[in-house]
Amino acid sequence: MRALLDPNEDLAVGKHKGNRFINKHPNKHHEGDRKRWRDQITELERKRYEGVWAANRGLFTSTYRNPHPNPNQTSHPRIDLANSVLNIVVRDIWSRSNLPADVLEEVWELVDSTGLGLLGKEEFVVGMWLVDQRLKGRKLPVKVSDSVWFSARGLTGVKVKRRR
Repeated sequence: MRALLDPNEDLAVGKHKGNRFINKHPNKHHEGDRKRWRDQITELERKRYEGVWAANRGLFTSTYRNPHPNPNQTSHPRIDLANSVLNIVVRDIWSRSNLPADVLEEVWELVDSTGLGLLGKEEFVVGMWLVDQRLKGRKLPVKVSDSVWFSARGLTGVKVKRRR
């Protein structure tokens, strides 16, 4: 049996109006939850990509020949073969994503700053991040922003916990 309503008490109409949807309802409207394009690589992603880079750096570099040899210069000042990943190794890693070859070519053009067929650690990390972003359905940027390059360096600062 229902209790009589107190005339001084507000009616409970619409009291639970905001809680109509279950949190994981498949047809729930998520307009406010839409994820925007991120302009930095998270620390967890960077560490994962650096692990892939560390496992593959220096492979097949003994067979490397500079595609643009300059007779006046013995070697490119920025080339460090031991800390670089060769283009054929990068192609093998990135092709595992099953992205079309033209997309992978765009990623390569975005990150290859030297044009020598080698990627350093930062370039490789940014390239891996771009491949992951493309796999998540995001479009490739026209130019990689400075904040992405900065986050690939991992110079986010030292985190010190204060004891009280």
